[in-house]
Amino acid sequence: TTSAEWFGLAIQAASSGIGGVKVSNSGGILGVDIIDMMMKSDLVGWICTIVIMLFSIASWAVIILKFIHITVASRQTKEFLEEGMAGAATLEEAYKAAADYPDSPVSQLLREAYIELDTEGWYNEGYEADASGRIELARLGIERVLERTIATEIDHMEAYLPFLATTSNVCPFIGLFGTVWGIMAAFQALGMHGAGNIASLAPGLSTALITTVAGLFAAIPASVAYNYLTSKVKVLTTRMDSFALELSNVIQKQMAKEQV
Repeated sequence: TTSAEWFGLAIQAASSGIGGVKVSNSGGILGVDIIDMMMKSDLVGWICTIVIMLFSIASWAVIILKFIHITVASRQTKEFLEEGMAGAATLEEAYKAAADYPDSPVSQLLREAYIELDTEGWYNEGYEADASGRIELARLGIERVLERTIATEIDHMEAYLPFLATTSNVCPFIGLFGTVWGIMAAFQALGMHGAGNIASLAPGLSTALITTVAGLFAAIPASVAYNYLTSKVKVLTTRMDSFALELSNVIQKQMAKEQV
């Protein structure tokens, strides 16, 4: 039997019903009975489908968790910049206002920088240096604190996002493995039972089709969510970088006034 003949038999099986049974409308609005296809699938098809389903469940949990986390962070960052900072006349007032925005990475920058200045106070004493030297030491210290805080906040926002990338990359290949396995099983059944027994193709065709659909079903939402969430993280990272530069300049000016 050639490949063209086998393809014709597969079309015949799809149009007339596997095993001589006419395809009904039992699939509902989807037009496909997924449960029936899974029941006709072989062991490898079941294993591939279950693994993909586990990936899908975990990825949806990550999508919901990170969507809530990043959405709240974006909203609080906007509110902090527009309301908290706008209503603060001094760094101390801004520090107190930042406590109302605990999920904003930008507010955490201000809090960490202010704590560094307030608790250490080393830019005023403890070093045998002139005013400009102490200001330079303070600038370097603040920049290190800001860089560390930015890195920590980025790691926090990007936590679990690589799993979405893994799901979008791995699941189609698991589905492809099931597809190839199912086609191999269908060819083997066709060789053993001949072209007259269409029902022998059911396990192989079911495995090939259900694993392909499952792989795409898991990969597409994970890929879309990963691209969307990483773009939101990039926006927040840009805001943190801009705010860190502005905050560093404000702190240096305030220290310079205190040294006069």
